[in-house]
Amino acid sequence: MRYRVRHTTRYDYDEPVSASYAELRLLPDDVDGQRCIERTIVTNPAADHVREHRDYFGNLATTVSVFEKHTRLVVTSSSIVDTAGRRDEFGNLGRRAWSEYRASAMPSDLQAVEFSLDSTLVDRSDALAEYASPSFGSDTTLADGVTSLCNRIHGEFEFDPEATEVNTPIVEVLEIRKGVCQDFAHVMVGALRSIGLPACYVSGYLETVPPPGKKRLQGADRTHAWVGVYTGDGEWVGVDPTNNQLAGPRYVTAAHGRDYQDVPPLKGVIFTDATKSVLTVSVDVEPQPAV
Repeated sequence: MRYRVRHTTRYDYDEPVSASYAELRLLPDDVDGQRCIERTIVTNPAADHVREHRDYFGNLATTVSVFEKHTRLVVTSSSIVDTAGRRDEFGNLGRRAWSEYRASAMPSDLQAVEFSLDSTLVDRSDALAEYASPSFGSDTTLADGVTSLCNRIHGEFEFDPEATEVNTPIVEVLEIRKGVCQDFAHVMVGALRSIGLPACYVSGYLETVPPPGKKRLQGADRTHAWVGVYTGDGEWVGVDPTNNQLAGPRYVTAAHGRDYQDVPPLKGVIFTDATKSVLTVSVDVEPQPAV
């Protein structure tokens, strides 16, 4: 599987901006079994400074600075990614009792410890632990428990873009059982951490398949979010509660962190007297011919 991913972010301001500084996590890397063949970021106006670096979690990040005065800023990332190596089943991973994968069972593993703690948008709680518990019996394997929890979130939560905002607490999402992919990923991460299992938040893209007989709509795709489940020894398995499946070859990872706060696609600072701005985002995930 090979995809061209094009992500365009446009800001329109009601007054001129004299300078824009942004940090982007829009470029896929060689992670999670995928291979990035080509990647670029272009801004309009053209950036005066561009630098790629690794953030704390190892994600590929890009900082850009634009000093030309502007009332519109457009940032476009484009990449070609081969996803044939992405895992669409647990295989031999996670086949021991789930309790053996708790962070307390791996005290010298930094990833296990760090991704089992509270983070800005994901607090562990008794309510989340109680929600997770029916999926994790004493002899349940990690793979079976995670699959069960993913299935339950998919079946018990309603996809509703109007129900939540970016910073809606997961305790509220758990109560109303509504939200979007970000919310469902946060709930699953929080539920796993609340019973001691390390989990991360993954940001990226998912190919959108149109209804039978319909053409794929340009710009119909969106950024997506799912969960990384830690199976020890540096191994992670991607699980998508929004679609009740593993994050296999139709997925493209852009970044991972403790929660959304660590991996927003774009964040930055502007210098302006503008009081209003309009944000427009367009994403295309287009299959490419086999080479």
